[in-house]
Amino acid sequence: MIINSVNLRLSAQRGLLGNVFPELRAVCVESTENLIYVCFYCDGEITPEIKEHCECVLDDITSDFCHIDKIEFETPFIRLDYPKKMPLRGDWVYYRHEDSSRYID
Repeated sequence: MIINSVNLRLSAQRGLLGNVFPELRAVCVESTENLIYVCFYCDGEITPEIKEHCECVLDDITSDFCHIDKIEFETPFIRLDYPKKMPLRGDWVYYRHEDSSRYID
């Protein structure tokens, strides 16, 4: 079953309600036939508290797509301190306001 990208983006954004924390720079999502990819880019150390917020987002997404057989999730937590530029894979569902003129590769 193909996952509707609009539904995935809406699911992730709903999961982010109340779970955005100051260190969160961005979240992107992507789906293929049997894989949902959700990537969290964080500024600074990824603490257990940060992982807990991210897990809450993932719980919401999982509950929305658990009816799909053999669905897998790939959910990296990536430390990428500002002003390093973030690579995009899929669609942004959250992007913190930053001064992009200061980005470095």
